Amino acid sequence: MKEQERYEVIKGLVDHPYANKARAALQLGCTKRHINRMIFGYRAEGMAFFSYNGPLVKTTF
Repeated sequence: MKEQERYEVIKGLVDHPYANKARAALQLGCTKRHINRMIFGYRAEGMAFFSYNGPLVKTTF
């Protein structure tokens, strides 16, 4: 449930504007830059940003 953990951490950052992005980055194992990207994606798409459906591969038979 990696997506759920990421969602909860990013939602906490958005809900509390003085939250620590560096601490969130350590918790998720990423950089503060990636935290900012996830915040931007969360604000644009909501929880759907964190769901991964796999690569979009076009198959031909």
